[in-house]
Amino acid sequence: MQYSIPDILRKVIGFCCPWIGRRLKSLALLTEYTEPNEAKNYDLLSELIKARMELLYGESSRALRDTHAKSHAVVKAHLVIFDIDETVIKQELTERTTLSESQIQGMSIRKGLFAKPGRYPVWLRFANGQGSVNPDSESDTRSMSVKIIGVEGDRLTESHESKTQDIITQNGDVFFIKTIAYYNSFLGALFKSPLRVALWLVFHLYQWLTLIRIKKHAPKSLLTERYWSGSAYSLGRSADSDDTCPDTASATYPAVLKYAFTPVTADELHTEIPRQQLELSKNSIPENYYRDELIEQLARQDAKYCWNLGIQFQTNTEMSIDDVTIPWSEQQSPFFTVGRMTVEHQMIDFEKQYDFCENLTFAPWNGLKVHRPLGALNRLRRAIYPLVASYRLQKRGVTHKEPTGDETFD
Repeated sequence: MQYSIPDILRKVIGFCCPWIGRRLKSLALLTEYTEPNEAKNYDLLSELIKARMELLYGESSRALRDTHAKSHAVVKAHLVIFDIDETVIKQELTERTTLSESQIQGMSIRKGLFAKPGRYPVWLRFANGQGSVNPDSESDTRSMSVKIIGVEGDRLTESHESKTQDIITQNGDVFFIKTIAYYNSFLGALFKSPLRVALWLVFHLYQWLTLIRIKKHAPKSLLTERYWSGSAYSLGRSADSDDTCPDTASATYPAVLKYAFTPVTADELHTEIPRQQLELSKNSIPENYYRDELIEQLARQDAKYCWNLGIQFQTNTEMSIDDVTIPWSEQQSPFFTVGRMTVEHQMIDFEKQYDFCENLTFAPWNGLKVHRPLGALNRLRRAIYPLVASYRLQKRGVTHKEPTGDETFD
């Protein structure tokens, strides 16, 4: 088994600070916990976000997102959900993980989006990770925001649409901010100066190393990248409290999982595409390489790109729900394929389509209650995303409209 530098650093810190290990062992499986002073940090965070957006775009007639600001394109896709065999998945969980028999049998996998087989239209937004528009040659994460259309069910109260399920993914399996308090302090540094950001990273070395790891990959194509949710989601409703949980101390769920979209070949074998073969030298990347590459590849009449939609279950307490800087081991908990997403030939180089891309609103809290976003990062997003979306659309003079998947732009 290979370890990255952040993995090694985390293990060293855990060895030198035994209380961290004891804390990890004291956490209950499938349980989400709140942070100290979380509500106060939400208030501080909201004020920082409002001030940052005003600083960036107050004098402009339009506003971009506060992160993932550079859109490459919005692309039409479709997602097929398979007829999931719970028995097979539970048998493999029994053989390959340390979950107890009662924990495995307590899971109901055929819920929400996975309740029955079906085919859904999808809009995909590809973007860079930074909060400013920079050349594609700069080290950065690359995101794929997935909007699945026509999803029926009991919705989260925070949903801004009535029949869509959003899944936010990036081409790294972790994020570099581990707590809401850390995000507040990092955003405060970002608001002041690049020097303060550099100092923050120096004094938060693990965060810095994690950031380096997830930004160093330079994909040859965004159509053959692997994308992870990074943060966790429930599969089923909490029995501990109401839908506002975990505003109380904690909440436990019948199953907790993460998502991944893994690129596969378009032929009938659907062989996984090795990531290491799909990397570029950064010196060869033009300023708008990824948009140009998307346009060029999808213009081909035979264009067809596929991803397997996989779900990975939390199977031990080291697979943290709240600390998204800790990767979930695929050796300890494999991904199970539950669907396949496909992008085929299309023309995407339209001004109206780019405007549509900029006006789309994605949020992990836009979806079904059985797929509730979990963990500190997602609770932070619950506070941030509505503020940014409202400011952005107001600046653009646009009223939000739920997409149907039937939009055309030529």
